[in-house]
Order: sequence, then structure tokens, then C-alpha cells
Amino acid sequence: MTKDSYLLAEEPAVDLAVAEAMAAELEEYLIKDDLYRTVIAKTPKGEVRVRMTGGDLLSRLLRLQGERDQLTPEEQARLDALQQQVDSVIYSLRHRFHERLQREMKARLDSLRWFLDECREDRARCRAEFPFEMRNRQRIEEILKQLGDQVPQELADELRAVDQRIRQYAQPSDFIWDERLKPIFTPHPYWYLYMRPA
Repeated sequence: MTKDSYLLAEEPAVDLAVAEAMAAELEEYLIKDDLYRTVIAKTPKGEVRVRMTGGDLLSRLLRLQGERDQLTPEEQARLDALQQQVDSVIYSLRHRFHERLQREMKARLDSLRWFLDECREDRARCRAEFPFEMRNRQRIEEILKQLGDQVPQELADELRAVDQRIRQYAQPSDFIWDERLKPIFTPHPYWYLYMRPA
């Protein structure tokens, strides 16, 4: 029997360096109109190029706060400064940030819908790619936390439909991402990270 695939977590120090690079670009990202922005980050493992969105940054911050005890005191101070910087930019450009998050939510819902359409055609591939594709659903969760009651009804309806399809294709399972992340991504609200296609 082959081992199921799952998503590996990045080391917290690398995540911190990437989040800092994203935060440095956040204001310009929000002023411009592109949904995705390429960011180059200098990390302990070398230079990396990542695609930034608001949801990606929010997710990295959630992981970093959840793994705070794995950071050195100096890294914890950097994380505090980073969180303060991000909160300040979001506060000053809240309307633009929320508009961008709504666009991102729509794009991620579309990606999930396409993935679920492909699941009908190839169940083995669906099972193998499911953990990776659920990153889109998890990013949507962070977007929902930020938007609160400002989620347009159309997007809320699309999310309900996608969630229903996830439940149709998948069944309860063990946590599908790196076990190190399990304390951060609990079954509520991250139920889809405890599902796997049959």
C-alpha cells in the first residue's frame, strides 16, 4: 500500500523571513491592483521567490504565532514587530485590503471548483493532490476571519457549494498536513484538513 501524500510545513525561521519580505511589500501590493505579487525573500535556507497574496500573508502569520515557541527570543521580537507592521498597514488601507481579499477568495474558490471537477475524472490524482489543494480552502478561512461580516453573499454561496462538494468527495481522516501544524489547524474551523478522498 502506498503512503498518502501530505503537505510538509516550512521551518518557522524560513516562514518568518518570507513573512517579513511580504510585509515589506504589503503597502505597495495594496496600492497597485494585481492579485498576486512576486516577492524575493532572503531566508536561512537561501533566497526564495514566492507569490504573495493577502491570504498567504495572513496564513503565514497564523502559523508563526502558532509556532512562536520554536522561535528564538530575537525571532519572537521580529515576529512581534512584523505583526504590528502588518496590522498598521491593514488598518490604514482596510478598504483596499478587504477588496483584494474578496478577489482572492473568488480566485481560490474557482481553483477549488476546478480541482473538484477534475476529481470526478481521476480519483487517484485527486487523492494525491488533495492536501496541497486544501491550501486554497485554508487561505479562504483566514480571509473569512479578516472580512468578518463583509463577505458578499455571492461568495458565501459559492463557498457553501464548494464545501458541500468537498464533503461529497472526501471522508473523515487523520490530519492531512505535516503533524507539526496540527495544534494550529484544529478540526474546527479547519475540518477539511481532516478529510481525504476515498
